Amino acid sequence: MCGKLIARHTSVLTVRCLFFMLLNFTVSSCYNRSQIAKLDTAGSLMGERPDSALVLIQSIDTSSLRSRAAKAKYSLLQAMALDKNYIDTTDVNVVMPAVDYYRRHGTSDERLKAYYYLGRIQENAGDYNSAAVTFSIGEGYADDATDIQTQGLLYMAFADIYNKTRNRAKEEEYVKKGIKAFEKAGDIKHSNLSSGRLAIIYYSGQEWQKADSLFSVGIEQAKEDTVAMSVFLSNYARLKVVQPEQDPWGSLALLQRLRVDYKRSLSLTDYGVWAYAASLVGDEHTCSQIENQLKMLDEEHKQTILYWLYRIEQHRGNYEKALEYNIESNAMNSALIDNLLTDSIGQTLQSYYSSEDEKSKREARILKLQFLLVALGLCIIFLIVFSYQKHKRDKREREVERLLKIGEESNKLLTEANENLQGQVTSLQISTGELEKTLRDLRKAYVATYKDKFSAIGELCNAYMYSDKRTDKKEFIVRKVESLIAYISDDDRLHMRFENQINKDLNNIIKHLKADLGDVDKKESRFICYCIVGFAPEMIGSILGLSISNVYTKKSRLKERIKGLDSPYKEEYLRML
Repeated sequence: MCGKLIARHTSVLTVRCLFFMLLNFTVSSCYNRSQIAKLDTAGSLMGERPDSALVLIQSIDTSSLRSRAAKAKYSLLQAMALDKNYIDTTDVNVVMPAVDYYRRHGTSDERLKAYYYLGRIQENAGDYNSAAVTFSIGEGYADDATDIQTQGLLYMAFADIYNKTRNRAKEEEYVKKGIKAFEKAGDIKHSNLSSGRLAIIYYSGQEWQKADSLFSVGIEQAKEDTVAMSVFLSNYARLKVVQPEQDPWGSLALLQRLRVDYKRSLSLTDYGVWAYAASLVGDEHTCSQIENQLKMLDEEHKQTILYWLYRIEQHRGNYEKALEYNIESNAMNSALIDNLLTDSIGQTLQSYYSSEDEKSKREARILKLQFLLVALGLCIIFLIVFSYQKHKRDKREREVERLLKIGEESNKLLTEANENLQGQVTSLQISTGELEKTLRDLRKAYVATYKDKFSAIGELCNAYMYSDKRTDKKEFIVRKVESLIAYISDDDRLHMRFENQINKDLNNIIKHLKADLGDVDKKESRFICYCIVGFAPEMIGSILGLSISNVYTKKSRLKERIKGLDSPYKEEYLRML
């Protein structure tokens, strides 16, 4: 009793456990779907409302994302949201789940985005070499990708790397690629910014006319774009005081417009430009105020203003002080240039391409070696199969030779036996021929006897049928005839007795004939019986109500049908008819 209670209690616990497991699985699945739905929503908000997308992503419980695909999607969206909200993270682990997953399973668009945002994080960390390699990998997917805007962002990011490493030619190349991509995507905002960037490149290359033209056009096109306008106004103001035909009043007007109309804070460079422009127009009071403020900056920001302090002192005629600022500025620039030369992006990319080329060659060698091994393996297998088949063929040929030898010996023995038996066979054939002739004669005699038996019945029937109006027939003849012609009555039962009697006497000939002919009606069955028992055509016509010509025709057709039969009894049927 105790055992039964324990078993019952255990079964109840098992059922409860299974129920709670199922409930937990159902709840988890629903929760997981809700988190994935949040990811989809965040993705749709990313373009227009990146701040809302970031809040939504940060609210997602990552422990509920079980599949690698879901984790990769979360990783990529998080990196995108941080970048679009100007949160410059340096932790590559943010985007690595997406990079690792999409490297093997993603589309060209997913791979392009993953490598772009990985490069952006590496750039934020100052690891420009790694960023350049990453952007180069991402560029490999750009041609097959449909996200033209991300293509443009990657090109501009690559241009940033070349700008930081003072490679003006490559910077210009990628900025032009970015402009082309943004125009194709219809992204006016980024197209304007990229045009401003190209103007800055022309300015740094002292292509003053090109730079001035781009700045003028950009300012007209980007009036509603405060970000682009701040870029255009700030850099155009700097251009106007460093180009050969200086326009300090135009520079001051642009900076004033930037600060007042667009409510933008001025950068250190803007203040340096303002101070230098003020000095050029003779406003030394404003220039000195700004200069004193700039000199109070720490060493970290000092490099930005050294150039402008040098230009101001040079304009004032204080060449000794100007030379001092110039030497200090050049020293800092030399240190930067030395650092860039020892850690060149070009060298890094060249090393990367070389390593990739070496990797490709190594993989090609491995592939070639694998091909050779497979070919060698196939040759070995072919030799094994060929040897086995040859051995099998040789064995078969030996067996054939043995059998042929046995056959020759057998033929010899059979020939001898045949010669011995030939005489016996000849004598047996003579005996068999005589027996067959005797048998045919007996059959004919039997048939004739059998037909004579029933022809008598036919004659009595004929006498009876043609004397029914006479008054002198005897009573016993009538009774005799009546008993004899009972066999040919229309009565089905009596006809069946007649047919059974024929089958009994002639080895079931009616039964076999009906089976061979197929569909035989009652009238045709009676016609066949009357023909077999030897009734004369006149008699058959009288019984069945047919003309004599019809009887002959019907009998002829019956014989033709029988001749077409494939039956062992065909000859017997024809003899009886």
